Formats: sequence, structure tokens, C-alpha cells
Amino acid sequence: MKRYLVAIVGLLALLVPLTGCNAPAATPPPAASTPATAAAPTVTAAPAESASPWEVVLQTRVKQPVRMAAFLDETFGLTGGPDYAGRAQHTTDGGQTWTMAEDSAGCLFALDIVDAQSVWECNASDVRISLDGGQTWPGKPGGRGQPFCQVSSVDSEAAWYLSPARLEATTDGGTTWEKVNLPAGVLPGRILAISLRAPKEGYVLDSAGDLYTTLDGGQSWSSQNLGLKERYGEMGPLPSGGIAPAAMRFFDADHGIIVMSLVGGGSKVVALRTADGGRTWTEESVPAEFGTAYLTHDGRFLTIHSFFNMGQITVLRYAGD
Repeated sequence: MKRYLVAIVGLLALLVPLTGCNAPAATPPPAASTPATAAAPTVTAAPAESASPWEVVLQTRVKQPVRMAAFLDETFGLTGGPDYAGRAQHTTDGGQTWTMAEDSAGCLFALDIVDAQSVWECNASDVRISLDGGQTWPGKPGGRGQPFCQVSSVDSEAAWYLSPARLEATTDGGTTWEKVNLPAGVLPGRILAISLRAPKEGYVLDSAGDLYTTLDGGQSWSSQNLGLKERYGEMGPLPSGGIAPAAMRFFDADHGIIVMSLVGGGSKVVALRTADGGRTWTEESVPAEFGTAYLTHDGRFLTIHSFFNMGQITVLRYAGD
């Protein structure tokens, strides 16, 4: 119970409005399409005696303010945090040293690493991409960014940006953006994770455990409920208020993974993996403390920034088949 309360205190600290991070509340636009609903999938838990397929390859503690941490592997990673002091910082030696990008806008909410050169960030003032591993962030803040944003990319050109008001897409590196219609009834503020696999193919996970898929850039959606309530009872993912309690990647039409921090009478981190397009899911335990999650594009590395020990970053590598 004590650790649960500490987690909630840490969450509330992140959700308190911070100087330089405030933005006018936006009214979500009406949703445009009604998804087709698939049969409820099956979630199979890993046997209690089985070892986790995730192994810890790096654990480091940082002094800079951190709201989001993302590592590409054991050596290259970035952090960003609240307020001006939370500008993007990068490391190439596993967190032994960090370099601040002086032209990062600060008040960072989300990161997505394409490779060691191309990195997207969204913050309270803009969405931008660095093409030199986070050392510089070209362009000036253009007013697109908002608090509690998310970003998911295919490469250095195609990306999704989610704000509290809408979901948008770019195919030219962020020069122009177009609205993506969300499924009917899905509010941006209740979305836990987004994942863009191809310029027109993407996935949305909401706080009710509904997974939505589009193959045509949001013109139509299909959906399925992951059955989280039936599986975990009172435990569930936290709302996406300024944190990243879930991370999601799909590698093709069949294979995907979702990592979630669950809380309610306790807390834990779990990974759900599918090999049949989401009809069935296998649960994997994750040996990390409850916190924000980031998955690399290939799903091999997972970064968790702990709520129990603020500033502690754990990087795990998938050692399964």
C-alpha cells in the first residue's frame, strides 16, 4: 500500500500544471467514423514459474528533470521533462554523461526515436524532429504543441501527433499536418498510446482497453477490446494525463506488443504480445517498477522511467524468440 501511495503522489506531481507548460483547454472535435467491432480477444497469462523474456541491460539515475525517457539500445537515449529545465538531453554512453540540446523547447511530453540520427519530440509549444541524434532541433516553436501530447513515427518524414484536441499526421517531416479522424466516441484525452506503422496504417489504444486499427489514414477503423477489466479486475492503466502509462508497436499486420503500467490495489508492468493480429494475446511479466514506458520501433528495447524512484531509468532487452 505504501508503494502504491508513493506512485500516486508521483503521478500527481507530474500532473500539476507547471510554469511554462500551461495551454488553453481545447474542446475535442467530433469523431468522424464508427469502427467495426471484432470478437473479444483471448489473453493468456505467462506461467508463474516462467522467467520473463525481458532482461535488464541498463539501470541509471539522472539528475535532470525527467517526464519521459527513451533509449534506442543500451547506450543511446534521450530524456525530457517539465518546465524549461526539462529540455531534451541525450547520452551515447548509457547515461554516464548527458548533453542538453540548448535549442530544445523544453516542457517535453513525448519522444520517438527512429534511429540514432532521427528523433521526434512533442512538447508544450511544438512538434519537431532532430536529425543529429538530439543535438539540435531545427525550427522555431510554431504553436502546434500542447501539454499531454504524444508522437509516433514511421521514419523522419511520416508521423502522428496526438494532442488533447485531435490526432494529426505529417508525411513531410512536420512541415505540414492534416487531421486524422478518430473512431466515433474516442476522445483524444482518453487515449493511452498511439502507434504508426506505415503512413496510412496506425493503431490507437484507449483507457477502456479498446484497440483501434486503421489501414486508410483514419477514414475507417476496426476495433477490439483487450478484456483488461476481466483479466486484471481493479487494476488498470492510468489515464494519459501528461505521462506515458502505455507503449505500443505493431511490426506487421499480425505481430504487435503493448506494454502497460497497471495500478489499483498495487501496481505492475505487463507486456501483451500478439502474433495473430490481436485475436489472442500472451502476457509477459516485465521486471521493472511502475512508470512511463517507451518501446523501440523493432520492439527489442523497452525503457521504463520509475514513479517509485523519480529519475531512475531502466532499459530492458527482449530475449525471447
